[in-house]
Amino acid sequence: MEKRIFVAIGVSIAFLWLWAIVAPRLFPELAKPAVKPTSAATSTSAPRTSASAGSPSGARIVPPSPAAIVAPRTEIEPVAAVSADAIRETVIETPDYVARFSNRGAQLVSFQLRNYRTHANGPVDLVKRRAASRTDYPFAIESASADVSRRLNSALYEVSELEDRGVRTLQYKFSSPDGLRATKTFRLGRNQYLFDFTIEVKAPSPYRVVIGPGIRNLEKRELANAALITGNGVVQREGKLKLLSREKGDRLSIFEESEFVGIEDNYFLTGLRPSKAGASTIRRVKFRGDGKSVREEIYAGLNATGEGSVTGSAFFGPKETHLLDNYGLGKMLQYGMFGAIARVLLAMLTWINQFTRNFGFAIIVLTIFIKVVLYPLQHKSIVSMKKMQKVQPKMEAIKSKYKKAKTDPEQRQKMNVEMMKLYQVEGINPMSGCLPILLQLPILWGFYNLLSRAIELRGAPFILWIHDLSEMDPYYITPVLMTITMFIQTWMMPSTGDPAQRKIFLVMPIFFGYFFKEMPSGLVLYWLVQNVLTILQQWIMNKWWKEHPAELAKE
Repeated sequence: MEKRIFVAIGVSIAFLWLWAIVAPRLFPELAKPAVKPTSAATSTSAPRTSASAGSPSGARIVPPSPAAIVAPRTEIEPVAAVSADAIRETVIETPDYVARFSNRGAQLVSFQLRNYRTHANGPVDLVKRRAASRTDYPFAIESASADVSRRLNSALYEVSELEDRGVRTLQYKFSSPDGLRATKTFRLGRNQYLFDFTIEVKAPSPYRVVIGPGIRNLEKRELANAALITGNGVVQREGKLKLLSREKGDRLSIFEESEFVGIEDNYFLTGLRPSKAGASTIRRVKFRGDGKSVREEIYAGLNATGEGSVTGSAFFGPKETHLLDNYGLGKMLQYGMFGAIARVLLAMLTWINQFTRNFGFAIIVLTIFIKVVLYPLQHKSIVSMKKMQKVQPKMEAIKSKYKKAKTDPEQRQKMNVEMMKLYQVEGINPMSGCLPILLQLPILWGFYNLLSRAIELRGAPFILWIHDLSEMDPYYITPVLMTITMFIQTWMMPSTGDPAQRKIFLVMPIFFGYFFKEMPSGLVLYWLVQNVLTILQQWIMNKWWKEHPAELAKE
């Protein structure tokens, strides 16, 4: 096998790994493809929104066309008017969250998580802030009639409250003389982050219940995180997950018989789990702000049944592994193709953290453990490279014998056969040098998905300037150290190829350093410790063979 094959293998592996990291950032639609209509999912266009001047948050919602909401029209009869005369907000507190409902539209206007903080040290609120004129908070009504939507979402509902054994029930009622009426009931406190809802509407046009647009307000530091993906739609059907990008795909996607529909980011999830409802929907809307700025946002919703009702439960909470598993939403964790590895790493990290009390030190301990486990393979790889270095003169002699191998296929085949015989005589496996790298890639990718999506590590500090292992190093110190150690590691490794090959491997640390500079600092810490341990291992082995040259022949 020629040396250029080794170069091609190394460059290909590095390229594929870098592409796996870069592609979701440059082309989000590759990572989260929009769902195309199937036999169980149809799609249609929903109209774009218009915006009031001056602010992106001033967008006005335009309801979808009647064709988009499939429930039949309901005949209504005049009834006595029921409404409140002033805006009233009800606050419900549990050990895990503080929920705030408004009787204007009977909507959820705030859902703050007690156990998760922003960088400003405030509670994380899973409901986005709105302009005062906005009436599209979670549990708003989207009707085929714009007038019905406006009236139901801006009306002041009459509210009654009941508490029984820790369960708080809020019931909102509204009716108008012309027969338009709605009742919304919420029951909170029975389950952690999960609460029940029942909505009944009598109107001349079909409707759906929606949450959105998007999920929570991001801080500037979070927006700078290259690994953060936010505001995409998720649908779970038959135990399988569908992802819908907020920037690409159909304006409206409809899914029959879904188990869950919602909106997510890396760490948090809001959504609806229907028990009695029509189809689930994901609607992508454009919001126009100052000047020419445009942003996409997603609404998740449930169509009403033919009787005009929607019942189910809502989840507003963190994407904790055990929590989502308990609710049957484990697919929402999205640790990628190496999700099983990521889950094992997370379990090990959390166990080690019980002793280190610092996830940064837990990563170091776990990295040492992984290094010990992979040591036999890495040792065999270095021995093979040493042997390749030792037989380099014989390999050059074979190449000089077949000078026309590059242009003559017959000579190239003969040269390869002679090379393979040399490998067999010397006991060399030319592929052994690639095996440790191939084994490292799933672990590295598992660590990447773990550190960028595991909420258990969100906000976890290390030491000194690293205050959050899930975010990039603000001063690029660890990426620089990682690049330097990669240079040292490459320089110390036995040379098995020509000078051109060595130059390529010496350039690779620059590429790795560039792409790692915006990666989670915990991932860079893992790779940095791996490099330091490899340098130490290589130094010991080089010293041993220098003092015991006969040992190489025994391997």
